[in-house]
This record gives sequence, structure tokens and C-alpha cells, in this order.
Amino acid sequence: MLIAFTGPSGIGKGFVKEKLLQSYSFIKELVWFTTRELRPNEQKSNRIVLLEEEFNDLVISNKLVLVQNDLFGHSYGISKDDLLPNSCVNLTEIHIDNVKQALEINPDILLIGFITHDFSILRSRLSLIRKTESSMEIEKRIFSAQIEVEIILSNKNLFTSIIEVNKYTENMISEKVMTILANNFKKMEEEL
Repeated sequence: MLIAFTGPSGIGKGFVKEKLLQSYSFIKELVWFTTRELRPNEQKSNRIVLLEEEFNDLVISNKLVLVQNDLFGHSYGISKDDLLPNSCVNLTEIHIDNVKQALEINPDILLIGFITHDFSILRSRLSLIRKTESSMEIEKRIFSAQIEVEIILSNKNLFTSIIEVNKYTENMISEKVMTILANNFKKMEEEL
């Protein structure tokens, strides 16, 4: 099973991902290849930083998929083999632009979308909590977030679940995701 989160920067995907990895030892995070240096709080185990030339060689040889070039100034991709169905429970984040390609490779992805209509939450998280982007970069991310939310809402049929983050629900998001996963794990056991 592959669990994938999508949603705007700062919405809490990384926070929920870390909670799940701590709560379920059998869930493994997929490794992404990127040209972006690691942030101070990121682990090397979930990112492989490459030079642009190395990254492009892997893309040309069709070893990387879901490639995002120039996503806020950096390139990202994931091994095609990692997306294929297997007996492990894996977890990753997928940019909204790559959701359809990911589902073509593996139609059984348990896809959870995160949205908000209160973009001040994102602005606050990016500027006060993460503190890794300039004010200009934050505004670019907020603009992108508005587009991403519209795309998620216009493609609801692709998602297992869509969770809205607002000031009333933001402290309960991890629990909501854990409930969704518990229900899907139960369905998997029943099918076996």
C-alpha cells in the first residue's frame, strides 16, 4: 500500500507524516531525489540531494518519475520502482501536478488531500514555524497554495479523503489521518 499526501506548502503534510512514522513502525517513507539542499530539520534518509546534472541523467534514463523541475527553484523526482504496488506500507508526499501520473503508475494509492480556505494559517506556519523562506518566497507559496486547493477540489474523485485545515481543526489533523488509515488497514485485513 502506498499512502500519499498532497496539498500546499505549510499545510502540515510533513508534520502528519512524522506523526504516522512515529506511530506505525511498519510504515516506511519513500526517498525523493532533489536538487534542493536539506532544511535543518530534514533527515537525510528521506531525501537524496543531487547536482542538477546527476538529477537530469536519472530523468533521461527514465529512473525518476513525478519530476518537478523548477518547483520553487529546485527539481524533485522519485524512483519509478518505489511507486509500483508491493506488499509494504509506504508513505510519501506528491505535488498536485503529479497526482494523475502517480495514479497511472499505481491506481491503488491511498491519496489524502489537504486544503484550506484560510491562507493566513499557511502564511503563519511558513513565516513563524518553518522560517526557511523569505517573505517573497512565502507570497509565491501562498499564491501557489490557492491554485493547488482549487485543483484538489476540482478533482475530488481522485482522493480517498480530503481534509480541510482551519484554526478549529488544525490540532486534530493527525488524528483524522490516523482514523482514515485505520479504516483502510481494516479493509485490507478483511480482503485477505
